[in-house]
This record gives sequence, C-alpha cells and structure tokens, in this order.
Amino acid sequence: MNAETQMAHWNVALAPLFRKGFLPPQRTAFQFIVLNGEAFHLLADNKAFEFFEGYHDHPTLTLSLPDRATAWDLITGAESGMDAFMSGRYRADGNIVLSQLLLFLFEQPADIQSQQIID
Repeated sequence: MNAETQMAHWNVALAPLFRKGFLPPQRTAFQFIVLNGEAFHLLADNKAFEFFEGYHDHPTLTLSLPDRATAWDLITGAESGMDAFMSGRYRADGNIVLSQLLLFLFEQPADIQSQQIID
C-alpha cells in the first residue's frame, strides 16, 4: 500500500472511533516524523480530523517514531503510549499535553471508562 493510500485508509478506518469534542476547538497539527518512512501529519479539532502525507508548516506537536506501524499502534491503543515512551520508541516535542490527548483520540468512551486510576 503506498503512503497516500495508507492515509486514506487511516481516515476511513478511524472515522467511527474519533472522539468529537475531545480536543480543543482550535485546529491542532500533529506532525509525525518517521525514521523508517515518510513523514505525515494529522489535522484535528473538536469536530473532525484528517491525515495527510508530508510535513505541516507549523505543527503544534511533533512526534518522532521508528515506523508507521508504531504510529498506528499508538493511535489505536494497541500499544501503550507510556510503554513506547519509556522504551524510547517515541518522542514528543511541543505541547506535550496534546500528545497525551492524541493517545486517546480514537478510543471508544467505554474503553476509556474501563481504565482505573490508582493512587
């Protein structure tokens, strides 16, 4: 699958999982720098999202990852963001709070509610 087709697939596959109202109303640009592949970015706000190939001129947050598979796993919740961060598999520069929101942007509310915070 070429990179452009992959972005189109991500836009369709993640649409039913997108949590409207989760992000601030201002458009956020998440830049993904992929060490073993081409860069891409996600533009999202509290109503909509879309993935694009290439670099954004003024990203709000930049994430560095080894490959697109890691990005997909983090975005879908298949891989723990904390585990990936602690093992050095991803780095975030910019508004770090938004990196945490990104990790839950495509999770269903029932999945999030089942997680428990322990003091």
